[in-house]
Amino acid sequence: MRFIFVASLLFALASQAQDHIVWRGGCPNAFARFTKSQETKEYTKIRFIGGSITEGGGANGYRALTMKRLREDFAGATLAENNAAIGGTGSWLGAFRTGSDIYDADAALVFVEFAVNDGGGQEEDVIASMEGIVRRIWSRRDTADIVFLYTIAKNHLDSYKDGKLPPTVQFHEKVAERYGITSVNMGAFVAKKTLAGELPFEDFAADGVHPTEKGYALYMEALAPFFEKGKSEWAGLEPAKHEWRNTASLSPAPMEKAICMPYEWAKADAGWTFGQQSASERFYHVAVCDTPGAELAFTFKGSQVGVFTLIGPDSGNIEYAIDGGGWQLLKDFDRYCVNSTRPHARPLAKGLDPAQEHAVKLRVAEAIPEQSKGRTVRLGFLLVDGDAPNPYARADKLEQIDALYAAMKPHTFAPLPDRWKNLDKTRQRLADGGDLKIVMLGDSIIGDTYSSHYWLTWQRMYPKCKITPQLSNRGSTGCRWYKEENRVEPYVLQYNPDLLIIGGISQSDDTEAIRAVIRQVREKQNPDILLLTQVFGATRDKHISQWTFDPAPDTYRARLRQLADEEKCGFFDMTGIWWQYILDSGTCYGWFMRDYVHANERGFQTIGRMLEINYRP
Repeated sequence: MRFIFVASLLFALASQAQDHIVWRGGCPNAFARFTKSQETKEYTKIRFIGGSITEGGGANGYRALTMKRLREDFAGATLAENNAAIGGTGSWLGAFRTGSDIYDADAALVFVEFAVNDGGGQEEDVIASMEGIVRRIWSRRDTADIVFLYTIAKNHLDSYKDGKLPPTVQFHEKVAERYGITSVNMGAFVAKKTLAGELPFEDFAADGVHPTEKGYALYMEALAPFFEKGKSEWAGLEPAKHEWRNTASLSPAPMEKAICMPYEWAKADAGWTFGQQSASERFYHVAVCDTPGAELAFTFKGSQVGVFTLIGPDSGNIEYAIDGGGWQLLKDFDRYCVNSTRPHARPLAKGLDPAQEHAVKLRVAEAIPEQSKGRTVRLGFLLVDGDAPNPYARADKLEQIDALYAAMKPHTFAPLPDRWKNLDKTRQRLADGGDLKIVMLGDSIIGDTYSSHYWLTWQRMYPKCKITPQLSNRGSTGCRWYKEENRVEPYVLQYNPDLLIIGGISQSDDTEAIRAVIRQVREKQNPDILLLTQVFGATRDKHISQWTFDPAPDTYRARLRQLADEEKCGFFDMTGIWWQYILDSGTCYGWFMRDYVHANERGFQTIGRMLEINYRP
């Protein structure tokens, strides 16, 4: 009762400026990072998670306008937007997605918008999922700032008219208050104008939910004080950790352990095909089955489980059994997917004993749903609130990557005849023993190459040699940047490498910039240098969209080979072998991806095993 009184009082003070914002601790960490990025150009990420109001709007949506405003306020800063919003989904699914869509992204600022889509949810469920989102974000990066945004649907007006907050906003506010999170009630700002007769609600949102261009402009007007305070008061403060670990949770079971479990961790009967093309960018690949009775089984320890699927005109339903119980029907197909395809998340069971291991089986239901053109199930993820065993996990990293690669189609190319050209010192040190210090210079893709742990396979092949790798990279950065302002000193020379590897997809085809870096390094040190051509990246990139196995004349790959010959560097044209492997894999490109540019663990191994094979004794 005390909370409802406080909420009512907050809205009753509508005449006061900025009453729709509850500042609490503010967002000084994020705005301090924006300021710092103006000098360092460090990539600083702003994450958005929510429903269709966050996902949509195009250039006029509040998300796009927020990024525009921040880039204007912090001119020169390198601010990166990550949109993790999915229309029609609430904080329950958001809690599962937080692990993969937010906290792994090193976010500086996270906007959370689920007030409308959580409508109709039970208080205990909404609080558990919103708490899970907060606690999961801070478990990975405890300096990330979070803002709760409350949008409005037409059915919220009655609550505001009565001086109250809509129920879901009340639930969210309880979480915000417990953890000291700033909240911006854009819906209250709109309701004030609507109830005062200044704005017909239809002008704000013609369908009662989704803002018009004018509606999004009002949301931005509501957000304006947040940006102003951030720039004027928070930008100069020192970042501090959010002390949350000793905060007692509101929910007895906050969803802080909820994950989108990869379906490939499950065991599947014949009839299921993994790694298939997805029609939604929310899934980089899907498991597909239209064979009734073909089972997919897994275990986990936790309190709830669900499925995250892709449904469309030919979708079927799912049958499931938990802990040896009878088969139950989950109606996955619905009338909204008759003419379109969309992601669809559904719970299978809640309230399970979190201390017990649970066994789950899924299969395609035999009956074709009414109005469907088939019974195909396309599974994107399994939703697990708890712990699930990763079949590839090993305490020893080499054993782990070996187990992962063993489950993949192997590379079949033979080591190239000229693979050791201009790498004599490296070859001798590997064979005869000693130390080999490797520096890997480039962008996030050279980071993916490092993440393959290829040097562990080299260490196994060359046990006399002690190999020490050093990643020295910067996202979206090539030698055009490294060659300026003596940057080779902190990025290369300070490590005194025996082997310098230069690669990535951010060289802008500028082989002369690479030449400049090579010569700057060799003015002071004389390591072997290995030049790598591109792997991974977006399918629109030229090395994929215009791919040929052998490099065409006057392409970057051909000019890089020429540069290697002229500057006496090693050279490995990975692009031809790599993309041929993808094409021959029987799976889609997304099977190897963690986003539309970068590799996942399987992708790492496609790179690492190429380096292993090519540099075998």
